[in-house]
Amino acid sequence: MHWTVGHLDEPGANLDLVIGAWGNEVGAQDRAAISLLYREPEDASPAFMVIDAPDRPIGKSELIGSALQRGEVVGTPLADHVFALVDAIYEQDERLF
Repeated sequence: MHWTVGHLDEPGANLDLVIGAWGNEVGAQDRAAISLLYREPEDASPAFMVIDAPDRPIGKSELIGSALQRGEVVGTPLADHVFALVDAIYEQDERLF
């Protein structure tokens, strides 16, 4: 998670996720990066939106085999999984907000 305190309305906060398999029998090719932008605009409810992971530093990480574009996530079953993860993080990790 990356943000500037007091500026969640603009430009917001970035949340980068690495999803996939972990362990001794797998490698970076078994994981992908997904990036989201969180904003708290004055005139709307706070929200996360998927953005292009290749444009973020995580997109060049050795931990991943691919960095997903927004279009590879939005409108797919993967989006449900991603937003379930984000909801769990948002609701349970007091360090973030």
